[in-house]
Amino acid sequence: MFALCALVCAIPLFAFGGSITTLGAGMAVQGWLDAEGHFMLAFPVDMWLRDLGTFVEHTHRLWATLVGLFALLAAGCGWRGRGTVRNWTLFAVLAVIAQGVLGGLRVDRVSPELAFVHGGFAQGVFAALALAALVLSKRWTAAPAGVLSEGGARLGRLGLAVTLFVWAQIWVGAWYRHSLRNFGLEGTEALSGRLHLHLGLGLLVMVAVLLFARALGRASRALESGAFQAGAGDAQAARRLRLQSRWLGWLVVVQVLLGLAAWLLQRPDQLLPVELTLTVVHLLTGAVLLAQCAASWIWVHRFSERPANHPGAIPAT
Repeated sequence: MFALCALVCAIPLFAFGGSITTLGAGMAVQGWLDAEGHFMLAFPVDMWLRDLGTFVEHTHRLWATLVGLFALLAAGCGWRGRGTVRNWTLFAVLAVIAQGVLGGLRVDRVSPELAFVHGGFAQGVFAALALAALVLSKRWTAAPAGVLSEGGARLGRLGLAVTLFVWAQIWVGAWYRHSLRNFGLEGTEALSGRLHLHLGLGLLVMVAVLLFARALGRASRALESGAFQAGAGDAQAARRLRLQSRWLGWLVVVQVLLGLAAWLLQRPDQLLPVELTLTVVHLLTGAVLLAQCAASWIWVHRFSERPANHPGAIPAT
């Protein structure tokens, strides 16, 4: 429950964080814990509402604090578990803490480089929260283990590779966006090179995700037809893999279309409301796509492990 709350509360952070980057409002509030002479959580309301940049920046900090609290509570719940459950909940809370420290250091040191790192790391933190919420869910506990044979290990390696590839593309996108307005144009050729790299990798990512989605679909059909020796014909695992496959396909197509629309409507000398909206939605969809890739990978890992490693799981028959 707490992990799910942390995940849901992290969604508005992309709206505020993306707006901060696009508006160039990273330093709208001077100082981190000591925000312009006030403790961050006690920042006066009249100062909070003084302008759009301050409102977005301070609201981003407050929401991040809420996410951190829920992540700590989720880690407390996950600590009573074993293996995957404890590991992922602990990893999620450490990632949230690291992200908060990065954000604070970015402000205290007035560091554009840390702003870029903070932005690229954010999507990874969202994926970690999604995995923590997944392993603490009843669906995870009741899922059958050991229903995939050796083909499951290969599919798992593909899923991990695609997940890392998607995250690498997100870092390239953050590299481009943080150079577009906040830090000044570093030369037309340099900026154009980053843009074309982002666009080119975007097409490759789409192909890779679609291939992974296709492989998941094939594994689902194989389970339904009894092609795997262990747990042949397991309908529950087949439905889960099929659902993951469909979500991946739709998300990557929508993400590419959003990116193209944001690029075509971009005006370097003027920020249009539609561009701001599309950019924020593009960022959020990228985070959801990364989380979906990670979830698909960990589901494959779950279905490939031996039932003995999961005392609470339903053994494959």
